[in-house]
Amino acid sequence: MDQETAAEIKRHFDVVAEGLRSEIRLVDEKSDWRSEDLERHLRSEMQDVKRHFDVVGEGLRFDIRLVAEGVAGLDEKFTLEFVRVREEIDEQISEVKSLLQALERKPS
Repeated sequence: MDQETAAEIKRHFDVVAEGLRSEIRLVDEKSDWRSEDLERHLRSEMQDVKRHFDVVGEGLRFDIRLVAEGVAGLDEKFTLEFVRVREEIDEQISEVKSLLQALERKPS
């Protein structure tokens, strides 16, 4: 291979290498830009998701309060019903005792 051909190959190689370097720099710059853009987008999405869960959480707290109030109301209602039933049972027991006493006094 003569020196002229070798020099031509080297020039061609240098041109191709510089072109590749330029392409790599461009890709690297775009990559940085896309990386920053992606990071901004992800931060925005994370904020949206956080807001959504805050709203969902507040709704759940409200629903839980409603259920708790309903349970408290039922507890009071059942307590009153239990007291009423207990009073009826006590009355029935008193009546049964009275009848038993009357039967015991009655001559056979």
